[in-house]
Amino acid sequence: MKTWNVPSAPCWADLCTADPGAAARFYGSLLGWEVREVPGLDGYRAFLSEGEAVGGLGPRRPGRRPSVWRPYFLAESPAAGEPLADRVALARGRVLGEPVEVPGVCRATLCTDGSGAVFGLWEPHGHQGFGRVNAPGSAAWLDLATTDPDGARGFYSEVFGWQARRASHGAGLPYTEWSLGGRPFGGMTRITEAFPAGTAPRWLVHLSVPDCDAAAARGRLGAGVLLPPTTVEPGRFSVLTDPQGAMFAVIALSREARAEPRPAGGDRAAAMMG
Repeated sequence: MKTWNVPSAPCWADLCTADPGAAARFYGSLLGWEVREVPGLDGYRAFLSEGEAVGGLGPRRPGRRPSVWRPYFLAESPAAGEPLADRVALARGRVLGEPVEVPGVCRATLCTDGSGAVFGLWEPHGHQGFGRVNAPGSAAWLDLATTDPDGARGFYSEVFGWQARRASHGAGLPYTEWSLGGRPFGGMTRITEAFPAGTAPRWLVHLSVPDCDAAAARGRLGAGVLLPPTTVEPGRFSVLTDPQGAMFAVIALSREARAEPRPAGGDRAAAMMG
C-alpha cells in the first residue's frame, strides 16, 4: 500500500464480528495484536500492533449479517466540496444508515457500491486512521471482488477519483490495480467460478506478516484456509477465514512492494484511540 491516510485513500479497517472476545484472542494469537477500548463508542475496540492502532473490532448487530472486515476511506470535509456520501448515492451506491460520531476520533458512515460491497467513509475528528501500514501486523493491501468490474471502475472513479489499470497479478485471474496519483493501494478481481460458491461482492483486507506460510499454518488452528499460500508479484499471500467466518488475507510483502515511510502525523494514531 503506497498511499494511506490522505483524502480518498484507505485509512482504516475494522472487523464486525459475532464474538468480539473470541476474535480478539484469535488475532492476538495470529498477529500479536492487543486491544484497547475506544472512548465514546461502547463495545468498540482498537487493534494495536507495537502500540500503534492498525484496525478496529466491534460487535455485529443482531440478525443474520455475517462477520466481516470493512475498509474505510478518508473523506474530505464537506467544506472542501460535495460530501462523499452524496457522491455515493449519485453514483448508484447506498448509504447504510446514519453516520456514527466518535468524539475526538471520527465520523464514520457505512456505504455500499453498486454491487453491494461494503465500505466506510471516515471523516477525521482528530484521528487520521492507521498508525502504520505494511509492517508486520498491519494492513498492506485491499482487494475488491465484484460481479461488475466495469461498474466498479466507474463508481470508485466518480466517488473517490481513483485510477484503475490492468495489472499483472500472477494468480491466474484478470486483475485491476487501484491507485491515487500513481500510488497503488489495492486491486480488483471479477468473481468467477474459481471463487467459493456463494461469494458475494466484498472487500478483502490483506494483513502483513513476516512469513505467509507460517501464518497460514497458525491460522488453520482456528480458521479456514480458502486459498493456500500463493506467490504473486507483491509477495506471497493466503486467504483465510477467522473462527466467526470473516474473510481476510495474510501477505508477506516482497522488498519492492513495501511502502515508503508513513505520512507525517501517523504516529499520533494510537494516542488518539485513548
